[in-house]
Amino acid sequence: MNGCVPEREGQAIELRELEEENEADQNKPLNPEASITNKGRAYYWRSCGDTIFWKCKLWMVISSVFLGLLLVIIISLILYSEVYIDEDEYWDPESVSSGNYRNFSGRLQIKCAAQSNYSEDLTKRLIDVYSSSPALGRYFITAQVDSFSYENATAFYQLVFSLPPVADEFMKYTMSEEFVMNVLRQNIYDQEDTYDQEAPECTKIRLDPASLTLTFVRNIIQLSKHETESQQLMCCHFRSHTMYFIFQVIME
Repeated sequence: MNGCVPEREGQAIELRELEEENEADQNKPLNPEASITNKGRAYYWRSCGDTIFWKCKLWMVISSVFLGLLLVIIISLILYSEVYIDEDEYWDPESVSSGNYRNFSGRLQIKCAAQSNYSEDLTKRLIDVYSSSPALGRYFITAQVDSFSYENATAFYQLVFSLPPVADEFMKYTMSEEFVMNVLRQNIYDQEDTYDQEAPECTKIRLDPASLTLTFVRNIIQLSKHETESQQLMCCHFRSHTMYFIFQVIME
C-alpha cells in the first residue's frame, strides 16, 4: 500500500503539469504579430487621449494645428485674388482703342508661296499671327505690306498697335521691338515644324525666320496731328496780335 502512494503522487503531479501546459497553450495568441500591432495601435490611441494642459488633449491640439493651417491657406488665396490686379485685364477695350498708336516697320524674305500674290498672303499671315497672340492680340490694329521686291523675294511690312496710357515697364518689355518680332518668329518656326519638307510644291506661304527684322517708327499720324495743333495755335496768336494792332490804330 505504502509503495503505491509515491507512484500515485507522481502521476498526479504529471497531470497537473499537463493541465498547466494546456492552459498556457490556450492563453497564447494565434497570431503574435497581430497582437503586437493591436497593442501598438491601442497605445497610440491612448496617447492621443492624454491631457496636455488643462482640459486640452493631444488629439485636440493636432486637429487645431491642421485647421489653423487650412484657414491660413484659404485667407491667403482670398487676399491674393483681391489685391492682385492684372493690368491687361484692367484695361478696358475703349481705353485701348482710344490710346496711343505704336507703329513698327519690318522686312522678311519669302521662301515660297502657293500663289503669286505674295502681298495678300503675307498680309493675311501677319494679321492672323498678331490678332491671335495672347500677349499682343488685344492691342493689335492692322498689318500691311508696303512693298515687295521680286528680285530677292523680300517684303517690307508695317504693324500698328493701339495702347492705353501705360507704364515704362510695359513699353520696355511687352511692346519692345524684340518681343513683337519674336512673336512672328516663333510662329514661323512652328509652321516650319508642321510643313512637309518632302512636298514638291508649296502648299502655303513659307517665311525665312533668319531674315526677319523689325524697328519702331515714329507715328506719322500723331506727328501731323501735333503739327496741325501747333499751327492753329500760331495762327490764333497771330490773329489776336493783328486785331489788337487794328484796334490801336482806330483808337488813335
